This record gives sequence, C-alpha cells and structure tokens, in this order.
Amino acid sequence: MTSRRRKPKTQGDPHPLTPPAVGAAEFSWLRLVYQIAIPALLGLWLCVWVTHILYDGGQTDRSHPRWHLLFSLFFLPDEIFAAWTDGVVSWRGWVDRLRVLMIVTAVTLPSWLLGGQLLRVSGIARRMRGIEVAILGLAIGLSLQATATLMLGLAGWVSYRAAMPILGAIQIAIALALGVHRSIGREQICDTCRQLARPAREHPLAVGLTLIGIALVAIRCLLPSNEFDVLEYHQGAPKQWFQEGRIGFSEQNIYANMPMAAEMQSLAAMSWAGALGIEDAWWWGGLAGKSTMFLYWILAIGATACLSRRWVGGQAACWLVAVACSGLAFAEVTVLGLIEPAVACYFAAALLALAALRHQLATQPAAMFWGGFLAGSALACKYPALLFVCLPVGLLAAWQITRQRSKTPIDLRLLGMFFLGCALTAGPWLAKNAVLAHNPVYPLAAGLLGGYQFSEAKIAQWQAAHAVPTRSLSALVDSLFNIAWGWKSQGAILIPLALIGLLRFKRSPAVRITAAIALFVFAVWWLLTHHLERFLLPTIPLAMLLAGFGIQTMFQQLGRPLASICLTVGILCNLVLLAVSPTLGDPRLLVDTSAIRREGSEPTDSIRIPEHVLWANRNLQSTDGVLLLVGDAAIFNYEVPLRYSTCFNVSDLSEIARLPADQWRGEFEQRGIRYVLVHWGEIERYRSDGNYGFDPTITRELIRAMVDQGGLKPLDTDLDPQRVEVLAVGP
Repeated sequence: MTSRRRKPKTQGDPHPLTPPAVGAAEFSWLRLVYQIAIPALLGLWLCVWVTHILYDGGQTDRSHPRWHLLFSLFFLPDEIFAAWTDGVVSWRGWVDRLRVLMIVTAVTLPSWLLGGQLLRVSGIARRMRGIEVAILGLAIGLSLQATATLMLGLAGWVSYRAAMPILGAIQIAIALALGVHRSIGREQICDTCRQLARPAREHPLAVGLTLIGIALVAIRCLLPSNEFDVLEYHQGAPKQWFQEGRIGFSEQNIYANMPMAAEMQSLAAMSWAGALGIEDAWWWGGLAGKSTMFLYWILAIGATACLSRRWVGGQAACWLVAVACSGLAFAEVTVLGLIEPAVACYFAAALLALAALRHQLATQPAAMFWGGFLAGSALACKYPALLFVCLPVGLLAAWQITRQRSKTPIDLRLLGMFFLGCALTAGPWLAKNAVLAHNPVYPLAAGLLGGYQFSEAKIAQWQAAHAVPTRSLSALVDSLFNIAWGWKSQGAILIPLALIGLLRFKRSPAVRITAAIALFVFAVWWLLTHHLERFLLPTIPLAMLLAGFGIQTMFQQLGRPLASICLTVGILCNLVLLAVSPTLGDPRLLVDTSAIRREGSEPTDSIRIPEHVLWANRNLQSTDGVLLLVGDAAIFNYEVPLRYSTCFNVSDLSEIARLPADQWRGEFEQRGIRYVLVHWGEIERYRSDGNYGFDPTITRELIRAMVDQGGLKPLDTDLDPQRVEVLAVGP
C-alpha cells in the first residue's frame, strides 16, 4: 500500500481548515488580536496553574505550589537524577526490566498479528493508513486476548503452564491462515515507516518532546505500583485468580466481580511468566500486566492523533501527540496501573473505526462492527463506559449513517452490526455475572436485581458510598475549577488548547460533534457519579481532539515560531513534573526493580510498601497457614497465603464473631487461619465522614474479647498497635 497525498480541503469540505473569507485589512486586525490575546491568555492560564497548590491531602499546604517544584527542577537538575537513583542501581535492574518486556511481548505480539489480520480481512483497512491499521489491530487483538483469557479462567485452565503458549500459538495460526504472510509486505511496512518518519523531518522539536514524554512514561510503567486500587483489585484480583487456578465469584473482593477485561492482560502475563519458569510468576506477571497500560496509553494517543490528522492536518497532529504524551493526568493513571487508559484506547479506536464510514458504502458494515466491537471492549473494562463510550459512539454512528443515507431508508442491519460487535466483547462479562452473581451488572442495580451474597445492609452501604454528591451551582463551579487546573494531576496546556479549539465551533462540524459529546459526558459525570475527576479520563480523547483544533488555530493565527514557543513552554512544564513528581508514583526510575520490590533491610526504610506488609513477608512463611487481613485489602504485595475482604464484603472475623465464644478458636483453625492482622488505621479511614463505611461489629473490644477467651494471642511486632495489630490463633 503506497502513501497518497490528500487533496487540499475545499470550500465544501465538512471540516474546513482555512480562515473565513474576509477583507485583507479586517483579517489583519483579527490576526493581530489573536497574536496578542492567545499568548496573553495562555500566559495567564500558566501563571494560575503554577501557583496552585500541588499537594492537598485534605489539609492545604500553602508551601507547596507547583512553581516550587518546577523552579527547583529547572535550576537544580541534579535533584532529578538523585531521585531517579535513590537506591540500588546495577545491571540487574535492566535484566529485570527486560524480563518484564519479554512477558509483555509474549502477551501482545500474537494478539497484534491476529487483530491486524482480522481488520484487513474485513475490508476496512483498505481505506486506512498503515499506522491506523497497526493501532486498530493491536486494540482489537488485546480485546480478543482478554476474552480468550476470561474463557480459560472460567474453565480453570489459567494456571496451567501450557495454557498461554497454546493460546498464543492459536492466535498466530489463525493469523497465518487468514494470510498474514501475504498482507504484511515490504511495501506496506515501508509506507508505515514513512508515515512515522515524516514528522521527524518536518517538526523535529515536537518529535523530540514526544520521545522524551514516551520514554518517561514507559520507564515509570515498568516500576511497581503503590496505588491502593491497583493493589486491591487491578492486580490483586488477577493474583487471586492465578493462585486459585480459575475465575469465579469472589466472596472476598466485590470489585473482582465487575467487568475486568483490562486486568486480563495481568492474568495472561502471570500465566506466561509461569510458563517461562519465572520465580514468583504472579508478581512479575502482575508487573508486566501493569506495564501493558503503556500500550493502551500510546494507542489512545495514536488513535486520537490519526483522527486529528484527518481533520486538521499533520502539523497540528504532530504537536498534539507531543502535548498528549506530556499530559500529567493521563500519564498518572497509566504509570500507576489504573485502567482508564484501556477505556480511553477503546473509545479513541472506536471513533477511528467509524471514520471509515466517510468512505464508500461497501466498508460500512465492517466499520460499524469494529466500532461496536471496540466500544463494547470499553464496557468490558468498566461499567461507566456504557454511558461514556457505547452510547455516544452508537449515536454518532447512527447519525453518520442517517446523514449519508438521507435519500434512502436506513438499513437497520448496519446498526445490528454495531450491537453485534458490542455483544461479542461486553456480553461474556455480563453473562458471567448473570450466572455467578445472579445480576448481570453486579453490584450495580442491586436494589432492583439483587446479587449473590449481597445483603440489604451491604447494598445500602454500597449505594451510600457511591451516592451522587449534593448538586449546586457552587459545587458545579468547584468541579469546573478542579478539572481546569485545581486537580493536582492536571497538566499545563491541554485544557487551554481545547478551549482555543472551540473557537472553530461555528465553522467545523467536527468541533461541534466533539464538543457535544464532551458536554454529554460531563453531564453524565456530574449527574450520575460521585465527581472523581479520574472518571473523566476515559474520554480524554475528546479534549485531545479539541486541542488539535486549538493547535491548528494557533499556527494559523500566530505563525509557526510563536505557536511553537507557546506549545514548547507548556510541554516542558509538564515534562519536568513527569520526570520526578511524586504525585505520579515512585520516582526511582533507575533503581533495580527487585530492590524496589522488597525495599530496605528494615521496615522503616520502606517507601512503597507499608511496614506491616514487610513484616508479614519477612516473619511469616507460606507453610505457617493463612493470614486473615481485617481492614487491609491491598493484597498484591503480600507473599503469604491470605484471606481478606473489602469494606463491602463480609469478613471471616465477623462470621466467626457470631458464633459462641467457645467455638472461636476452633472455627479459626477449621478455616485454616493461623494469624490475624487488623489494620485499625484503614478501618478508621473507612469509618470517617464521607467514606465507604466498615462493618460495625469489628471493634477493639471484640479483639480483646477473643484474646481473653484464648482464641487469639497478640504478637510482638514492633508495629504501632494503634494502627496495626497482628495476632496468632491460639492461647
């Protein structure tokens, strides 16, 4: 497939790029206003951004605005290197990282080959560039791989060493049977390479900034996570399934019963690590699965840039990639291992697939199917994607078909292809919950549909914890303020660029459509969720698309030199924070992975792992019996057999406490529990105002009663007993 230059946009093009026809004098005055106003407003925005407080843990610390960190790092770069090397640095660290990359390659390469070939066989690839086919192929392949891993897990085969190698071989065999050896030729590869090399020649500064951002995010992704949600269920649930050998209903972790397609890469990586004979396969596989969030991150940015290139040209798209790769909020969830990048990837990929609907009608069924397939893949990762992704993409597809077939009846079979694609990816997860949890959207709608082992009290606790906050004008203003620059992870330049892009609202249908979807998503977020800014990140491709129009406006009105300077300043501010900011996770980028995993020789040396986890790993053996966690649910870093429960699940301790006192010790022993760790700090946090709540029967008085009865015996651990107690079963 050879590259073809696109014809210049004409006056009748639905996405015009040229400024409106005005007189020379009038246009020059307008341009002068732009040249003064845009840099001034960007400078004002940046001033507000850098003076805002970077850390706010409930008690605002006025001594830490963003500019403090930026100033120290700009003028004291040795502090960056010191943070990167704060620990053991040796050649073994690079061996550890290569091990993780090997597992990631084993998981993703067969999926990429199969996804790309299915895309070509469907016919849609003929209307797309090579880089677009590569992006969509990997997104489709990862979704297929997640569904296949789910099936293996439900069948109880996921812990077999041969399971993932056989699955990978099947993927490659199918790709070969479909003709991958004929479709991927030298000409197509060369065309893709030319598409990637052209920006380096035309916009070297943007490409250089992009590569720095990609390198920083990639290296950070190879580090272990310290994010609670990741340790609790994004990595914790796959670890539990891998050690149990199957995927089933989890009585310990309510979150493990939700759609978890993005976490299937972690489960597959654990299985691959076991097949490769790697010790502690669950840990290294979990790290490799977390690292695949980098692929989702780069795919989301790449798919959005491809759409932007179709609408505003290569120059704006190239700079958009640089802006996106330096974005702090999107980078934060990626390096921490949260799954928002996966949802954003499928959202952007679905929009890119629908872009093929602008071409001849022969490709429409395939485009509709893959659009639905990718939108359903987002739903397979997270329930909110039904409203944030599936509904907007479906309505956009229906509108586009109606617009193109204005003189002919709408073929409902095309919409059927969209729903079929959704059903193939999201359907297995909903069916699993319908069978195992007695509620296809468990634990949502539990008041109406119920759920397995979900009592009325737990349903009320769940609904209260996820209730929509009070709506008011002041609350709306606060939310807008936080999204714009108050959020500690918000970058310096994406939002103002998106606002500049709105200047094309009247002239560009693409801007109007993107803005309408963004407004709908914000309304859903404001009206139906508990207003966590992170929940908006799956739809960040919308802000990126608007920013692409803003970048094009800047180049047209300011000229290339001034526009490049404005963009570079904002990107550099982001990159400095991306390099070392502790808000983005562990900054020890060059320290050996094994050293970071087990921290220092003493629990007090720990930066990433809590003291009680280090104590348990160093003092308890896997043969000593099960450790029951009460209050603490961040299970991934524990290296001993566990029983645990989230705040929404019933703890073994609560069930045992309901029995007569003389049966307590026997019940502990019958369940195989040898030790009990009670994290009072976490329990008090859950019980604080505005938090999720915790079982009221678990109290210090209950523990004292069990000690007095002889069921439990306190251990001397040197831990703060006001926060963490460890007890042994027995007198």
